[in-house]
Amino acid sequence: MNRSKWVAIWIGILSLGFVLASYGQNEIAGEKALSYGGPPNPEEMALSGGELSGLGFTFINGEPFLRFQLQPEIDLGKVGFGLGLVLLYSSSEDGEHTVLAEDGETWDDISTILRVIRYVRYGHLSESFYTRFGALDFATIGHGFIMSGYSNYDRRGLRLNLSSETKKIGVETIINNVVDPTVFGGRLFVRPLQQEEGGIPFLNSLEFGGTYLTDIEPDPSLIPSGDPLIALGVDIGFPLIHNKSLRLDIYDDVAFLNTKSETKAEEIDEITDIAIGNAIGIGVSLSQALFKVEYRTFGAQFYPTIFNYTYDAAKGVAPDFLGMDEEEAGQARKGYFSMIAVRPIPQVNFIASFEDYTNTEPKLYLGITESGVAERMSFRAFYLKRNIGEPDPGFPEKDGTI
Repeated sequence: MNRSKWVAIWIGILSLGFVLASYGQNEIAGEKALSYGGPPNPEEMALSGGELSGLGFTFINGEPFLRFQLQPEIDLGKVGFGLGLVLLYSSSEDGEHTVLAEDGETWDDISTILRVIRYVRYGHLSESFYTRFGALDFATIGHGFIMSGYSNYDRRGLRLNLSSETKKIGVETIINNVVDPTVFGGRLFVRPLQQEEGGIPFLNSLEFGGTYLTDIEPDPSLIPSGDPLIALGVDIGFPLIHNKSLRLDIYDDVAFLNTKSETKAEEIDEITDIAIGNAIGIGVSLSQALFKVEYRTFGAQFYPTIFNYTYDAAKGVAPDFLGMDEEEAGQARKGYFSMIAVRPIPQVNFIASFEDYTNTEPKLYLGITESGVAERMSFRAFYLKRNIGEPDPGFPEKDGTI
């Protein structure tokens, strides 16, 4: 399917999303999950409260087991608990029933029971104090140009956001593993013109931010030298409209990554190894829908949203994206990123994103969560399509490949 058809499909998805939003009955959950300033974080809005259910088969010592997986959140207001329950069920011919834990353990060990707890949180993202310990699902820092949708399912991570009551100054931080941290950092923000009473509304919420994130054990294909991956960013956000029914922000993010191969400049004798990227965006938040679109520009070997939902899972796989268009005489790669999140009814959240840059195939991401089947429980499903268009010539095609 060519690019124009996928663009048409994306326009159709956007149209459907806004139609669904017009029938919504309550305010979108994202109003409670805003980052400090800038447009809402759609991944956290739509998915951090959504829970995963799975059904499948597995074998233990040659014996088949039916596998059930459930990840509910128990919401007690300020305090919340995320559970990760995996049950392996088997029934023998003589009527004996066996229920085991994820790796085939019995349920008589306290460590097996404790593993069920995925995370514990206190507070909510929109509040001046928010912390979460355990699994991190779809974590986003700032506007998401460096980190958006990051997850650490198998580790014990920490999110900690602190700010003044008026949000004049604050910080949002993340550690992927408090025992053995490899990915960590945060963002400091300030609203220097904010006044407690009066003031110009536009300038009151004008926000400046600075981000530092690092991975001290990056994929060698990103940093062949073995040095840590370092991402630095500065951003500014302008709130144009901010009321109960509509929020409209424009923002500008500049990010720097040390992913560029070390080469000597021709005119000066120094090493340059910094990849630069820029995103200028507009974020629109309605009562039941959220939309943002960004125009992005990348220099050589820059990776937008490098800490994303596939970052840990993709380690060991050589990246197939470079920011420079080598076929166009060194011109920077440019293109658009757009995302929509909708809550058409209180029990359903829908999220979709579409990326299309020069000299690359588009990428489409879809996610949906549903709640209400059981109280305080919900479910989610995801779809990610990379390299839309022709098959990758480096990928070996085999009979039976799906």
